[in-house]
Amino acid sequence: MTIQIFILKFFEQFILSFISAVGFAIIFQVPRNRVIYSGWAGAGGWIIYWFCLLIGMGNIISTFIGAFSIAWISYIIARKLKTPATLYNIPGITSVVPGGTSYKMTYSLLIGDYHQAVEHGIQVIALAGAIAGGLIFFEVARRNFKEGLVPKIQKRR
Repeated sequence: MTIQIFILKFFEQFILSFISAVGFAIIFQVPRNRVIYSGWAGAGGWIIYWFCLLIGMGNIISTFIGAFSIAWISYIIARKLKTPATLYNIPGITSVVPGGTSYKMTYSLLIGDYHQAVEHGIQVIALAGAIAGGLIFFEVARRNFKEGLVPKIQKRR
């Protein structure tokens, strides 16, 4: 992959994931003046997930790292704006939800290919666990390493 193609793919991935997170923020009725920040959280997490896949990490560990980074970005935004982090977490996390794999599992069940359905079902469970694990791991790390994990935000006078 040449550098020009990589840059174009990067912007494509960023813009589409940003739009996706903003769309879900609107659906989940995030206040209008906070919707854009949900987009930043979702796009940032997706780019990190996508980069992890590009360098050869597996899908599950990439999903874990992506969910962790979405939680991290959401928390930083929430502290800066003095709002709950769930305003940015929930719309942002939709970018790494395994919708395609869930669809394949359901389709395999409907056509009677139970072996394939079980295989996709295990993948869905593993990816859902990776998402939950990334969110929980960030929260535990944040509580135990307060100063080192999140930058201190200075109050303006």
